[in-house]
Order: sequence, then structure tokens, then C-alpha cells
Amino acid sequence: MTFRAWLEPAAVQQVHNLPDEALNELVRLMARVCDDPYDAVLSLPVRPDDPTERMAEIGDRGFAEFRIDEQAGLVRIYAVAWLG
Repeated sequence: MTFRAWLEPAAVQQVHNLPDEALNELVRLMARVCDDPYDAVLSLPVRPDDPTERMAEIGDRGFAEFRIDEQAGLVRIYAVAWLG
């Protein structure tokens, strides 16, 4: 199953302020994550008791936190941070 990325309202506001470089990296990252959201090379669980709650690095200067919604087929991005 291929998932679709979905930006939650808080993440939309965070993405709105990203520089073009960071936004491009986020889009590339989430395209790969949506192919296999549990791939340990791309993301890690945020909490040990819930493998659907995950974090992925955006290049060397940021990260995105997301929740995998199996029923809806979505990767729900709820937080994006960029240090740059």
C-alpha cells in the first residue's frame, strides 16, 4: 500500500515559513516515507509503545513528526522543524 502525505493544520503553518530548500527536502523525504512509512532508514518511532508515531530527519537541519493512519492510508504530518 502506498500512503499519501497529509499536513495537519499546525504543520501547514510551520511549512509556510520554510525556505525553498527545506520545503524541497521535505517533499522528497515524504515521498519516500509514503512508499514505506515504517522503513527504519527513513524514520524512527517517537515513542517505544507506538510504532505509528514517527520522526524523520529533513536533511541535516530539520525533522518532521508524523502519525501513520493505516485506515485512511495517510501519513499525517503534525510537526515540522527547520534550523536554518
